[in-house]
Amino acid sequence: MNKKQKNPWIIIGVLVFSALVATFNETILNVALRIISEDMNVTMATVQWLITGYMLITSVMVPVTAFLYQSIPTKNLFLGAMGIILVGTAGCLFAPAFPVLLVFRMVQAVGTGMMIPIMMNTVLFVVPKTQIGTAMALCVCGITLGPAFGPTISGILVQFFYWKSVFVLILILLIIAIIAGAMCIDNVAPLSKPHLDLLSVVLSTAGLAAFLYGISVVMSQIGTGLICIVAGVIILAVFVVRQKTLAEPLLNFKPFSNIKFTLGVAMVFIAMLINFSLNVVMPSFLQGAFGVASMTSALLLLPGVLLNAVSTNISGKILDKYGVKVMLPLGFLVFSAALFIMSRFNESSSLVLLVITHIIIYQGLAFSMSPAQTSALATLTPELNSHGVAIVNTFMQIAASVGSSLFGGIENVRQAAALADGAPETTAIVYGFSGTIQAAFIMGLIGIVLALIFANKIKTK
Repeated sequence: MNKKQKNPWIIIGVLVFSALVATFNETILNVALRIISEDMNVTMATVQWLITGYMLITSVMVPVTAFLYQSIPTKNLFLGAMGIILVGTAGCLFAPAFPVLLVFRMVQAVGTGMMIPIMMNTVLFVVPKTQIGTAMALCVCGITLGPAFGPTISGILVQFFYWKSVFVLILILLIIAIIAGAMCIDNVAPLSKPHLDLLSVVLSTAGLAAFLYGISVVMSQIGTGLICIVAGVIILAVFVVRQKTLAEPLLNFKPFSNIKFTLGVAMVFIAMLINFSLNVVMPSFLQGAFGVASMTSALLLLPGVLLNAVSTNISGKILDKYGVKVMLPLGFLVFSAALFIMSRFNESSSLVLLVITHIIIYQGLAFSMSPAQTSALATLTPELNSHGVAIVNTFMQIAASVGSSLFGGIENVRQAAALADGAPETTAIVYGFSGTIQAAFIMGLIGIVLALIFANKIKTK
């Protein structure tokens, strides 16, 4: 470990920028899926795995990185993760066919799944305890702004250039991040060299794959979907039981014995699920119901994304000063109310009101997700911090995967049902969109209840 560390905020800045670049990858292809489908002659169901498969791999890599973080010096691990994303991005840029594109897309996901826990764990090592809320808010900014900016930036690029141009931009940003990391990142984590249980990796991968596939098809293929979901749950249950028998588990579930941490993780899961899912369904709704171009839809969503970044940082400062008892319930209440309003929009609604509602949703998320994450981790003892970070980040990635699969399934089934009943295409798109937003609203109501319970259990700031 380096004895003389650099300014922690410089390290945090580099890590947040790198995480933003890494998570930007998660949604860069959202607005280009139909174009890729036509260009590479594959079905929409197949091309969707560029998103679903990506999120699956990132989910699996988060707990694996908890092991790597204790086995490889911090700087080397950071450069390795960013290098993997670089190789995957270059492969995507030059991929001649869909199978090659999918393989290199999964390579990208390996690096992204590593980058998020590297950032979170390093922050806990370098930032002063009195400023953890502010630092964590910056981290959440990187994690949420990346996916939020994905459709916006890629929509503009796809409008004027070939869809692979998004990978050129990623390559440039990656090179900048790698150079900055090589100059600024210190080796901060003590290395304990734990044992990696390969069976646990296999179980977690197989369980998540079956569960997420089941979620993605259950609305259209009920039998297959339910079988996969049940199989996934059983495999994941075996994974959890195995972790309790290992001296060095891949994912340590001890933090869940703390009810406040469990409530916090549940709130983070709901907020991330809604955050990521909106990034997926909003562009297609704007393009299909209102007939706007991909670039226009991207620009309409930009104000909510930018203001969310500002408010997330403000929420960290408020959390450090006043605590969480009012902020969390209010944040969930705000975005849930706005979701209910959004569920009533149709093709005749005002685009201005839709954009304002989108902004309000993201303001509520800004005062929900970061405070929930920081407050959950703050309830743990120092020896459980790294395990708590691994759990939180794993569940964030799973939430993104579940959200895109579940909400995408709801949207597709409702659209197909409306079209089968003879509804015009625009009406079917609105019907599908309203169903996904209603589901998000129900999740938001659950979040309000959890936030009130959590606030009641927090006796001090």
